[in-house]
Amino acid sequence: MKNLTSIKDLTESELLVLLDFAEDIKKNPKNFQDSLRGKTGALLFQKTSTRTRISFEAGMAQLGAHAIYVDWKTTNLHLGALEDEIR
Repeated sequence: MKNLTSIKDLTESELLVLLDFAEDIKKNPKNFQDSLRGKTGALLFQKTSTRTRISFEAGMAQLGAHAIYVDWKTTNLHLGALEDEIR
């Protein structure tokens, strides 16, 4: 599994596969409603973005997952190396 931290990290073919998969999910949401059941995802935003946060939380819920929002300003994440905190 590859961690996606930037869209720039994807090759052209990886991006096309991802877009095709997203289109399939959009057209057939019932086929994916339990695909993340039992999973938890942390949403970490360095800058506030209400629309992005709500979109990600709603999307994760629609796929059966639970989202945890981690606020950059009210945590200690800014004190250490982000790579260490992510692990």
